[in-house]
Amino acid sequence: MKIVIAGELPLVEEIAALNVQVGHEVSVYLVETLRDAQTAQKLVAEMRDAEVAIECHNETRKAKRRLLEMMAGPQESGDSRRRAKPALSEVEGSETSDSGSPLLLVCALACSTTEAASWLPGPHAVSGWSAIPPLEGGGTVEIARGLRTSDETAGRAAEFWRGLGLEVEEVADGPGLVRARVLCCLINEAASALMEGVASAEDIDTAMQLGTNYPHGPLAWGDLMGLDVVLGVMRGLYEEYREDRYRPSPLLVRYVQAGWLGKKAGRGFFPT
Repeated sequence: MKIVIAGELPLVEEIAALNVQVGHEVSVYLVETLRDAQTAQKLVAEMRDAEVAIECHNETRKAKRRLLEMMAGPQESGDSRRRAKPALSEVEGSETSDSGSPLLLVCALACSTTEAASWLPGPHAVSGWSAIPPLEGGGTVEIARGLRTSDETAGRAAEFWRGLGLEVEEVADGPGLVRARVLCCLINEAASALMEGVASAEDIDTAMQLGTNYPHGPLAWGDLMGLDVVLGVMRGLYEEYREDRYRPSPLLVRYVQAGWLGKKAGRGFFPT
């Protein structure tokens, strides 16, 4: 199966590794490389032959929309007269049958599946997903239907994720889905506690690990997820619900502005 994955670390690499393990043909594009016109054109071309396209970019809604529109636009692959599969831009019309069209899996962290699908010509072929790293040795992926996701798309999405050895949980649509929403709120509160001098980063994480038996302290978990991703989830929740409990911590915002994104950048709440 031909899989195209585009987005940001660390989930892009982890999802790609799972696909390679089961024998899929995988192409990976990091968002920073897509600033290069040739790389962007290559992504557009590869989308023509993709059976499944996985998007994972949650820095901002604007950036996410730009990537999705790039992935879903008109594609050419080699001879423009050879049309292996319809592009997502060509599958508008049928809300019930997606046969032959590429399955688009959007990471529903910075926005809902429904919102992401509304940017695209074929919203019925879009399914939302979310996972929390690390995924080595199996794990769980949450999937969510947008309001216009077809039954066929939902079934194809669940089958695909199970084929990677992951447990599948179908949940209601919304920014962050379940685990990322709860976890990012916890990380955000831990960042506020650190900013206010309640305790050191080490002591906050130790207290939470020992007191709640979490596998990671919340600040270290944020570093592992990527603080830009955490901020994207918090901004998505705040824009969706306009409640103060979802307002991003100023310290979290400043760390992302400084480029201290966590493990993938070599520094976050902790040096790596």
